[in-house]
Amino acid sequence: MVDPDTIIDGRYRVISRLGSGGMADVYLAEDQLLGRLLAVKLLHQHFAEDQEFVERFKREASSAAALSHPNIVGIFDRGEWGGTYYIAMEYVAGRSLKDVLRRDGAMDAASAIDIVIQILRAARFAHKRGVIHRDLKPHNVILDEEGRARVTDFGIARAGASDMTLTGSIMGTAQYLSPEQAQGHPVSAAADLYSIGVILYELLTGGVPFEGETAVAIAYKQVSAQPRSPREIEPSVPAGLDAIVMRSLAKEPAQRFADADEFIAALTRERAALGAASPPVLVGGGVPPAAAPVSPPPDGGPAVAAGALLLPASDGRGPPGRERDRERLRRILLWALPALAIAAAAVIAALLLSPAAKVTVPDVAGLSEQAAVARLRHAGLTPVLSGGPSATVTSGLVARETPAAGTKVARSSRVQVVVSTGPAVAPLPVLERRSAAEASEKLRQLGFVPAVRSEPSSTIAAGRVIGSEPPAGAEEAVGNRVTVLVSSGPAQIRVPDVKGNTQSAAESALSNAGLQPGTIAQQTSSTATPATVLAQTPRAGSLVRSGTKVSLVVARAPSTVAVPTLLGQSESSAAAALGGAGLRPSVKQAGTSEPSQVGLVLAQDPPAGTRVAKGSTVTITIGVLKEKTTPAPPTIPTTPTTTTPTTTTPTTTTPTPPGPAK
Repeated sequence: MVDPDTIIDGRYRVISRLGSGGMADVYLAEDQLLGRLLAVKLLHQHFAEDQEFVERFKREASSAAALSHPNIVGIFDRGEWGGTYYIAMEYVAGRSLKDVLRRDGAMDAASAIDIVIQILRAARFAHKRGVIHRDLKPHNVILDEEGRARVTDFGIARAGASDMTLTGSIMGTAQYLSPEQAQGHPVSAAADLYSIGVILYELLTGGVPFEGETAVAIAYKQVSAQPRSPREIEPSVPAGLDAIVMRSLAKEPAQRFADADEFIAALTRERAALGAASPPVLVGGGVPPAAAPVSPPPDGGPAVAAGALLLPASDGRGPPGRERDRERLRRILLWALPALAIAAAAVIAALLLSPAAKVTVPDVAGLSEQAAVARLRHAGLTPVLSGGPSATVTSGLVARETPAAGTKVARSSRVQVVVSTGPAVAPLPVLERRSAAEASEKLRQLGFVPAVRSEPSSTIAAGRVIGSEPPAGAEEAVGNRVTVLVSSGPAQIRVPDVKGNTQSAAESALSNAGLQPGTIAQQTSSTATPATVLAQTPRAGSLVRSGTKVSLVVARAPSTVAVPTLLGQSESSAAAALGGAGLRPSVKQAGTSEPSQVGLVLAQDPPAGTRVAKGSTVTITIGVLKEKTTPAPPTIPTTPTTTTPTTTTPTTTTPTPPGPAK
């Protein structure tokens, strides 16, 4: 806050504070060098520390200083002072267009067109120099003392290709933002034309196309909702002008006017047609009455036209003639005055009893409070405001009026206007474990709309309420839908196939399916991988309740033992050794000529030290005495020979039996 008489930058003496905006305070000051009044915009101190805001603030001067136009407020100077930045601009005495709307409400079509054309001329001049305003609204339009519209505040304008304003930022007032600005998209001159369309809409109807409780809600409507046409709100708006407004408010920039020139041309044509069709306007707001017909009085008396007496001309004679004229005038007045009194009474009665003495209650439903009051007063009625909840009408807008729209009432009659305070809100009750019918009836009694949805539950009996969406205790608008969740009993789950999985993987799969691992049995298997599932109960694909236990059979590797050393032991000793190791003997015999090997283990299979599964069979070979072979006696020939044959005796080799096991 700067005190009066403070000298800014050694030149501008502060006189008074004019107002404050989102980024700066504005002061009326005197230029001590040139001796003129001007407005000094001083950036808020905390914004001066933000380089982005500083750059935007500086750019206001550089972009707007070049815009010298009768409908644009001029920029004179800029600088740095007191740790912040300022802009010195033309001071325009007058009122903002927003103040005019607040005081007077909606305008006639001709006046609205005249003002908007001036705004468009300012925008056209800026657009042709590469400057987009980006924040056009009635607050930034001043009507000077001559009634001329002057556009101000190019504080968030974007010149050329600069991105300093961050196209993702919503900088303007939400009610006047174009859909592309609301979505954070890059903007063009078409965004300004949309904002000017909103201004024209407000001048004609007294309200903006979209209202909402928050800037986000309004921005959402700018993108997705369709506005009511001006004629729907104010039937006196010409159809051609209505079409112009709706075209300017097209969601897609390409569907709006190509540029300000095309917009101006359309309004100019509509203004010309409006001027040709409209009767001359009087100071009181009416139109000149039609001339009253002249009717001859009875018995040759004087004619009465529009309440005036037409006296007969003099006969040209002297005083006696004048006396006769006076006498005739006296007789005429004696006749005419009662007739005039009767006629006047009849006219007054006709005015009081005619339909013209009544007015039609306009439709103000859905309008803002300000717009509704302006429209009712414009119709000659007295608005009486009150507030009330509404589940369908946004807070701050008119929910209903009494008498209803379209009703004929006497001028100055009172019209009750109920402005929505938003939907009534109530906490949701606790519904758990009630029957579905009881819960639904409870919600209806509180003004909510129940909807039932079944869900499985392992803890709540079938047919009983599990809860609600939103949950109990939540504050919810009366009239909203509330979902009652009713138990259908435990969920039926299809058992997954876990055979072949490891035990841990099988248990995870069961848990994820809403089941529980049951008993775990082990079964020795020489073929399956140890710790894998061999079987499951219930079987895969069965439908069971949530939480059911599934038993598993898991493969276990058989245990092994080392085959003992059996060579040289007796059969009984070897059998005992195998039995002690959990193995089974298989005996076979082999002949031996050595008596010491008889009854002993000559061989074993598998060999000693080999690890085999318990219960495996080990083959042992037991020695048995082999009978000796007696050689056949030599054959004595019957015929003597001269040669005596040599007899060879075969040699038999007996294997040495193995010694005893060490």
